Amino acid sequence: MSTAGSRELDALRARVAELERELAHARASGRSAAARGPDAPARDPGSARGSALVEQARRLLDEGEQAAQMGNWLWELGQSSIIWSRQLFRILGRDPETDTPSTETFLEAVHPDDRERLRAGLLLANETGEGSGAIAFRVRHRDGTVRECLLSSLPLVEGAGPPSRFFGAVVDLTERRRAEQELRRSERMLKEAQRIAHVGSWSYDIASRTIRWSEELYHILGVDPSVRPTFELFAGLIHPEDRHRVFGGAETASPLGIASPVECRVVRPSSGELRHVQMAAQLVTDDAGTITGLVGTSLDITERRRLEEQLLHSQKLEAIGRLAGGVAHDFNNMLTAIFGHRELAVRKVPAASPVAEHLTQIGTAAERAAALTRQLLAFARKQLIQPTVVDPNALILGVEPLLRPLVGEDVELVVLPGSQIWPIHIDRGQFEQLLMNLAVNARDAMPGGGRLVIETANRALGAGDGGWGPEIEPGDYVELTVTDTGQGIDDAVQKYVFEPFFTTKEPGKGSGLGLATCHGIVKQHGGHIGFASAPGQGTRFTICFPRVRGVPSEQPARATAAAVGGVETVLVVEDEAQVRELCVAALRSFGYSVLAARSGKEAIALAAAYPGPIHLLVSDVVLPDARGPALSAMLARARAPLPVLYASGYTEDALLQTDLLDGVAHFLAKPYTPTQLAKAVRAVLDASAQARRAKGSGGAPPPAPTAERLQ
Repeated sequence: MSTAGSRELDALRARVAELERELAHARASGRSAAARGPDAPARDPGSARGSALVEQARRLLDEGEQAAQMGNWLWELGQSSIIWSRQLFRILGRDPETDTPSTETFLEAVHPDDRERLRAGLLLANETGEGSGAIAFRVRHRDGTVRECLLSSLPLVEGAGPPSRFFGAVVDLTERRRAEQELRRSERMLKEAQRIAHVGSWSYDIASRTIRWSEELYHILGVDPSVRPTFELFAGLIHPEDRHRVFGGAETASPLGIASPVECRVVRPSSGELRHVQMAAQLVTDDAGTITGLVGTSLDITERRRLEEQLLHSQKLEAIGRLAGGVAHDFNNMLTAIFGHRELAVRKVPAASPVAEHLTQIGTAAERAAALTRQLLAFARKQLIQPTVVDPNALILGVEPLLRPLVGEDVELVVLPGSQIWPIHIDRGQFEQLLMNLAVNARDAMPGGGRLVIETANRALGAGDGGWGPEIEPGDYVELTVTDTGQGIDDAVQKYVFEPFFTTKEPGKGSGLGLATCHGIVKQHGGHIGFASAPGQGTRFTICFPRVRGVPSEQPARATAAAVGGVETVLVVEDEAQVRELCVAALRSFGYSVLAARSGKEAIALAAAYPGPIHLLVSDVVLPDARGPALSAMLARARAPLPVLYASGYTEDALLQTDLLDGVAHFLAKPYTPTQLAKAVRAVLDASAQARRAKGSGGAPPPAPTAERLQ
């Protein structure tokens, strides 16, 4: 029997005892008020005082029944009559003025699906002379309203014979059921809210020294819900280094000593996993102000801490990248001067001269320095790139012959290209550099040999899929994985993996820029890179590039060597004096006529004053008063449109968003040699001449602008 049914039976027994006392009193005073029921008028009050008491008792009984949502009935077995209280009429939805109390009237109010079951229960109680127990049933009012009720009955026994009456009660449970359902709904909502917010709750009762945990707190702490919670268990899960802070320095942990709010680490007993938890507690007092217990919450902030560390790490890499990009840009200008003057000097020094060897060593050192600056620029995402729509599988298969000798014979290289891989938008050379750096990193992690697997797959990622976190936008991606069976990466080292100049290799065997360069290449192309590793279990790098719509372009054929000299006039715009002077000297040495300017304003003025034709503009991308593309547009309006060769150590983010990187313009990356400069100039001039022949001559140029328009 339910708890509610037991309570109703107890109330019914008390009511029966009360009626028996009333009957005994009625017999002693010669009245039969009980036989007429509580609603019948008193025929023989006996006295004014007795009549008032009976009326008061009847009124109190009626009010009590109404408050308790309980109606009573009395069944006289010998007379086959039934008496209903006013509240029973209300519960059954019947009118005391028009409806006569009877078994049929009662059963008529019962829901058809419950009628026979209730009838059988009442008949059994009559046959056995015992109470019916608690019978749940539904009442259907004449307006269609359905109420949930509970019926209980007990026999009234006089002497040793069979019962002559049955007294019963009907309790309307509808509102209680609604309240219980609402409570369960609220509990479900609270449980779901705690699950979503990763907040567990707990309460501690001082008198009983018991603690209660919510379902989510069990989950946060990693404890089986079947385990009985104790404060000692709770305190034991807190990381030993944090207990002093949590319990305010007390030697003995106590619920009343919990600091609030406080952050700590919790060690899950089953897995040993560390979770970061923020706890808060509040004292509970009674009406007299006495402390009776505590209530508290435990918020799992592990994911928040991970994201904060990730953000700080990204900000640190960004700051280092800005520094590295600036340094590399300045180095490239200096290296351009070193390369250029070295080459000019080599032309004037006989091959047998001792100076020639020194110039060779200068060139070797400059090449190494240039390679270093290229890696810095890649990490800083400041490289000049020309991305195109490519087939990742084709690129990987194309670079595979270069990777095999790179990793050595002791490493088994396995390439597993996925089926129908989507195209991506990336610089071919950068993609090859990415694969080669990852392959070298894997090779160095397997000094005794091993297995290196390169795979591709299409992935449709949602928010947080694949452990990427919120930094990755939902969408379609091409996933590139590079997995080795090497030594793995120690936990203490993992957060430094993508930092520049960090290496675990022996001195002289690594610059610490390999993985930093990979990070920069991936980020510059809008991708994401991560890894999973454990000591002795190898490492798996995972890279995701956004899918693009389009047809992969063909691999461009490498240009053959061409003549580098010429007689055209070239306008050189470069703010670095050493680089500008080198360009002038180099181009003149190849037969070109050269005009040199140090700023955009100076270039506009020089072009406006020069009477002859200008065939080519060679400009740095970033000038003190303008950018190369803006200067080109100004000169195009001042004279006939000029072909342009841009030269730079890196491009600013704004330029990276233009079409200049989609193969429209010509670039020459710093540092460069005089020969490389001359070849690039010749190639642009020849391409321009060919385009003019194909399109025919153009119209007259517009009027020249003033230099102030650059400001």
